[in-house]
Amino acid sequence: MKYDFTSRKSIHIHLNKEIHADLRITLLQKGLTMQDALEACSVLIAEQHPFMEKYLDKVLERKINGEKQIAKREAESIYEAIERARRFEDEDSES
Repeated sequence: MKYDFTSRKSIHIHLNKEIHADLRITLLQKGLTMQDALEACSVLIAEQHPFMEKYLDKVLERKINGEKQIAKREAESIYEAIERARRFEDEDSES
């Protein structure tokens, strides 16, 4: 299948590496690509699907309130990094 790039637009997003990996694995297990999933979500948003409208309202509310959206995996990575730093500091203080 050839894409008609004259009628399509590209988007570029940055994701945490672990979130990216988990997303890719989940989609591959379902036989989908990121393109498939993100395009399907984009269509629902563009068509103002009630579920997506409600979800986007929640995202907006969090943004307005200054809340950070940190996925569970991202939070775990942060805690693991802190723990490694503490162990490193303890080893330095013992030397």
